[in-house]
Amino acid sequence: MENTCERKIFTFTSESLGEFEFKVKKAIDMGATHITISQIEKSRWQWERDLSDPYPNWGMLVTALFKIIVPEELKQWLPEDYAADNFELIKKRSEILKKHGLKGAFHMKEPCYLPEEVFRAHPEWRGPRCDHPRRAKNYYYSPCIDRPEILTMYTDAMEKLCSAVDIEYFHIFTNDSGGGICWSSGLYTGKNGPEWCRNIPMDQRIGKFLDALNSGTEKAGVDAWIEINSNIGIKEPEHEMDAMWQTLPDHQAVNKKTNTGKPLASELFLNWEYVLQPVKNIARPFSFIEAYEDSYYSGLPAAILTIDDTDFNEYYTLMDDFNSSPVKGLAARTLLIRKTAAKIVGEDKADDLVAVWDKTEKGIVHYLDTGLEGLVSCCINQRWLNRPFVLFPSELTPDEKDYFRKFQFQANDEAHANDLLDIQNSSFIRGYSGVFLATAALKKAIALFEEASKLVKDIAKASDSSLKTKLNLYADRIELLSCFMKNAMNAIRFQHVIDTTDYEREPEISSEWPLDAEKNLLLFEEITRAEIDNIHRIIKIIKGRENIMLLLAKTPELEDIFLMSPAIVNQLQTKTETMMNHLLDGKRLYVTHNK
Repeated sequence: MENTCERKIFTFTSESLGEFEFKVKKAIDMGATHITISQIEKSRWQWERDLSDPYPNWGMLVTALFKIIVPEELKQWLPEDYAADNFELIKKRSEILKKHGLKGAFHMKEPCYLPEEVFRAHPEWRGPRCDHPRRAKNYYYSPCIDRPEILTMYTDAMEKLCSAVDIEYFHIFTNDSGGGICWSSGLYTGKNGPEWCRNIPMDQRIGKFLDALNSGTEKAGVDAWIEINSNIGIKEPEHEMDAMWQTLPDHQAVNKKTNTGKPLASELFLNWEYVLQPVKNIARPFSFIEAYEDSYYSGLPAAILTIDDTDFNEYYTLMDDFNSSPVKGLAARTLLIRKTAAKIVGEDKADDLVAVWDKTEKGIVHYLDTGLEGLVSCCINQRWLNRPFVLFPSELTPDEKDYFRKFQFQANDEAHANDLLDIQNSSFIRGYSGVFLATAALKKAIALFEEASKLVKDIAKASDSSLKTKLNLYADRIELLSCFMKNAMNAIRFQHVIDTTDYEREPEISSEWPLDAEKNLLLFEEITRAEIDNIHRIIKIIKGRENIMLLLAKTPELEDIFLMSPAIVNQLQTKTETMMNHLLDGKRLYVTHNK
């Protein structure tokens, strides 16, 4: 099938305008027509209203229109300075695109929840409750998009945005992360909203919303394509929204369907579940080029390509070679991957680097077999990485606990927070079989990552000094990924020890000789030692280059549930010291050796 993509949209992260322009130039070489410019600073003010509620950490991650353009009617409640800074940044990015002959693209969550004070003042604007009931301590409501005045706010904001910034593609997601649509089956709380709009057909509701957005872009003289998506992960599909595709105008899509019954855009995104974060720059050439091939031959009018950072620009090299001579199939893709490897390490070591990428990819697949989603969901959101594994977590002092507890994603109570296997108030791994299977998968992942890391170090030994330095850094990244897998495995096994321990029983002090210790005591001691050693290894790998190895908050004050502090080494040291101080807790629960 011939490639017919009209709009090729590149998405990437950048810490500065200089880095943004550098990546724009690279994207141009790959055929980019549009660049995503919607990334903004987190709306931390949403969380700071109640720091005991973790749920706003989802919402503050993402861009929303009123975080950039504050309608006159909402200026009393939304921070205008924050929005003005965001607007200025987006305009500066747009100027860079204009200089290079490109246009902008935008990702946003709509309709986004508003402060409760808005709805107390205007109860008629209150739309659906859009929080996740297990993960939020408070209720959060988005505005009702069946209200004409709400639609007018969206139209005016879109006109103002597109009059200042040339954006031709809008990708909207909803019913997640603090956004939601009235009476939609995809809301986490179930269908809900104001009674007066209950019986409005979903296609009419969504149609008017898209019309309002499109009206704003047309007033600004912009030919914008717009899609909105509500089908997320393993949630039940939104059948009412799915069914409206036949009524859409050209270049609009709902839940991946245009009026042709096909998606508006193909998507390449390797990190949907934050699989590898916070470890930086782990390359996945096999997955990348397969997804790029699918996108290239999709026959769809647009492509959204999210390009993650890597140490050797593997993805750009792969795209460049593919674009020069498109290939199809596993064998041809593998030869392309080998060609990229040869450009990095030379012909003699190319096969070894391909083997590294293969082992890395297989290790990631084994990790995903645990059902843990990404590293962020467990090692970061639950602070497995820096919280101490102890038998009596409720007895931890403020000094031993506060540095991690306030950044742990739990909403209900301390019992949930103390349970290592409670992931955002859901438990996906539990019991002997679950722990056995997850541990087996993680052991396979760990072995593959360790093999890959060693192989990179072997390649480095035969390389010149500049390449050797970069390869050794890459080897350390893969080893760090292995350490994260060990952290996950230790957490899962440790909680199983707790789950299978009788905390009501007094351990018997017997004079029997010789006497082996109880199995759970031996496991407690084994896992504790393994985790302490693992954390010390992490410290050795990252100390002095924390921000090179890990995605972290810019300052300790900006630490949140998704980003750990740049003072992570100190926190890890506190973890190991606390665990050492609580080693004797095992004697309170278990019979010890007597030999």
